[in-house]
Amino acid sequence: MKVEEAKERLRDYLLDGIASEIFRAEEAYSLAAEIGNHAEEINSANFGEFFGSLQIILSDRQTLSIVKLFDSGKRHPTRSIPATLSILKSYAELWKLSDRQALCRFLIDAGGESSEVESLDDAGLTRALVAHFENTLPASRYIGLDKRTASFGALRQARNKVIAHNEDIKADELPTVTWGEARSLLNYAKKFVATVGDQYLGLIFSDSSDNYSPTNDARRTSQQLRRLLKSANILEGRRC
Repeated sequence: MKVEEAKERLRDYLLDGIASEIFRAEEAYSLAAEIGNHAEEINSANFGEFFGSLQIILSDRQTLSIVKLFDSGKRHPTRSIPATLSILKSYAELWKLSDRQALCRFLIDAGGESSEVESLDDAGLTRALVAHFENTLPASRYIGLDKRTASFGALRQARNKVIAHNEDIKADELPTVTWGEARSLLNYAKKFVATVGDQYLGLIFSDSSDNYSPTNDARRTSQQLRRLLKSANILEGRRC
């Protein structure tokens, strides 16, 4: 495969796959949080049932998107983190890094030996980056000792047994995940997108403080919801 073909495939997986699902998950979280912030006013206006149902839908949306990020796709090709790592590894010899020093710092900060990391060529650095993410990915099976794996396992069970299928199982038999635990998985995915996007596609997703820029875009609909609640006189204040 030629370099441009490999880059196009990587771009598809990273942007249309992973980054898009991060956006959907963050948008769902932001909307649900906005509803929760104004629950008292919403209930007083007799819209609690409507917005309560909407929160369930948003929770399901977030669960689906997060699980998609980490699915291995053994039966069908999936635009997920594991699949993207396979692309990086398969074409390691083709990639040209946009900022070698930044990637070296990333790997050293992650625990790599300084002299060893800095002696690697671009292909070696790519393989080291892949190894880092492969070693820190949540496992595909539920293992309670690892928080990231436990959170992913719980979300995956919810997807498989409740959202995708109406399995005969009691709700209290399933492990639960807090919004915060779900967001820790999203933060991992953001770091992956920011690192890979910068080094291999020249795309900037984070600023110098490691703030993931698309997060602000994902919050727009929650801001629109707040304006809608004000326009409907459910919230007090100016329509802004």
